[in-house]
Amino acid sequence: MRRAVLILAVTLIVSCRLDYGQQQLVDELDEDVPETVLTEVRHTVVRDGSPRFRILADRAETFTERKRQYLHEVEFSELSPDGTLVTSGTADYAEYQMDTEDVELTGNLRFFSEEEQAWLTAEYLYWDSDSRRLTSQSSRPVTVNRTDGTRITGRGFVAEMSRSSIYFQGGVSGMIVEENEESESSD
Repeated sequence: MRRAVLILAVTLIVSCRLDYGQQQLVDELDEDVPETVLTEVRHTVVRDGSPRFRILADRAETFTERKRQYLHEVEFSELSPDGTLVTSGTADYAEYQMDTEDVELTGNLRFFSEEEQAWLTAEYLYWDSDSRRLTSQSSRPVTVNRTDGTRITGRGFVAEMSRSSIYFQGGVSGMIVEENEESESSD
């Protein structure tokens, strides 16, 4: 009888599975662990046989399931089809949405437009790839400084690249420098 109880107890102990939620823990860790981590990243986007964008990042983390890539300490350059520099910039952090090609940029944003000869500084911007629109949050200021001395700061910044226009939705202040054309007099 004692032997039967001992065999039954051993069978119960061996057949019992202690589950401390390990599978759930593994699943949760999998969601928070990137599939790929790269450091000192250099990425060039080529369109129609010409480099169009160059991206440098100290670190890039890719989450394929989420369709997201997180970039840290980012520098980028936009090039024209003939290879001349159009825009350059930096950001502390960028979240690239792989399915839409939208980008959310945060922290110490600083961009320079060669064509406009203007700096754009902000703490947050969102690039909507489909509409080719760059926007800020309505509560965060954005500053535009042109090399001619123009300086404008405002909230609710919107840049529509398809129309080459920018505007602010509120809280605008600054100074616009207008160039005076001197007329030549003939004697």
